[in-house]
Amino acid sequence: MSIGMRLKQAYEDPVLARRVMVGYLRTRLTMPGRFGAFPVFSGKIRFQLDGAASFGSKFDIEAPLAGVLIRVAPGASLTVGNNCSLASGVQLEAWHDIRIGNSVLIGAFSTIFDDDRHDVEPGSAARYKGPLVIGDNVWMPHHVTVLPGVTIGEGCVIGAYSVVSRDIPPYSFAAGSPARVVRKLDVPGGWVRH
Repeated sequence: MSIGMRLKQAYEDPVLARRVMVGYLRTRLTMPGRFGAFPVFSGKIRFQLDGAASFGSKFDIEAPLAGVLIRVAPGASLTVGNNCSLASGVQLEAWHDIRIGNSVLIGAFSTIFDDDRHDVEPGSAARYKGPLVIGDNVWMPHHVTVLPGVTIGEGCVIGAYSVVSRDIPPYSFAAGSPARVVRKLDVPGGWVRH
């Protein structure tokens, strides 16, 4: 959707206009991160941006049921692409490096974090397993947990209530705990998830 179309839609829809205004005011006046054009926010949203945070244009958070938490620790990095959407109850914690592509839809009560935060037992392996990467055009419906060091390829769909603990190849449908590839997806080139 072009910027002109987005402005026209906001002008004709008072609810959307309010969400655009809230997003604009919060990101331009009170947020330390970088936000692209037309952030759209509603509901309770808590940003704790102590590290580097960058959000693309048309970043949409709709949280009418439960609050959304986005935390970036000091020295950490969070990058979110264009046209991304987060629903109620999402918890996104970057302690090192999280990269989210364009047109990613993250459903209600999903959790994404890149560090285990605590040792399981004395002398256990390092908690940081590398950057957490979610490719372009990924959909995670609701109650999905993405664990540290995972890469989810472009065009994937992750089943509800799944726990992603290993890499998922591009254009796959994966589900379960731990999530496993169920089948390959037939996605035409240039198709964007909405």
